[in-house]
Amino acid sequence: MKKTLLSIIALLCVTLGASAMSLKDAYKALSNIPNVSVSSPDYNLPMDISAMPDYGFTLSEGNLATAYNLNAAQIKETGDAAFTILNQVPMLRMINGGSNNSVAGLIYAEPTGENSNDVLIVAMSGNRGSAVFMYVQNVPDTVCTALQMAPVEMKGDYFSLRAKLNGNDEFNIILNKAR
Repeated sequence: MKKTLLSIIALLCVTLGASAMSLKDAYKALSNIPNVSVSSPDYNLPMDISAMPDYGFTLSEGNLATAYNLNAAQIKETGDAAFTILNQVPMLRMINGGSNNSVAGLIYAEPTGENSNDVLIVAMSGNRGSAVFMYVQNVPDTVCTALQMAPVEMKGDYFSLRAKLNGNDEFNIILNKAR
């Protein structure tokens, strides 16, 4: 009986471990889902990102994937595909965020070394028909802590996450009818 139980537990652990996805792999998969393409930063971003190299947030070619102005069918297709991929990322990697049927703002972090993390940021709005996926490497622990401690406000199609960084700097995700 013990051997059977241990075998089942071992099989379950192997199965769950095999389905786990790194943040880098998740971003690659997210950037290839229907209606999403790798893009350059533009005014449509629901995040306040002025090049913040001191904090590890630098937007470079290949670390931002977006979809804008999606119709209802495209929103469902893109959202379903995104959540299918995100469900393969270990839950312990999600450090902050929230989701309802209208908006989602999710932040994942994965330690990669001493004071270094990979970060995946997801912002999706069904009301606006948009999805933004950002993957950033070498983010310091202090920034991840600020992102983790940031208050989240979500009501209907409104989402806000406001992280205070060192000094007067901030990293914000705002999803509403205007963004």
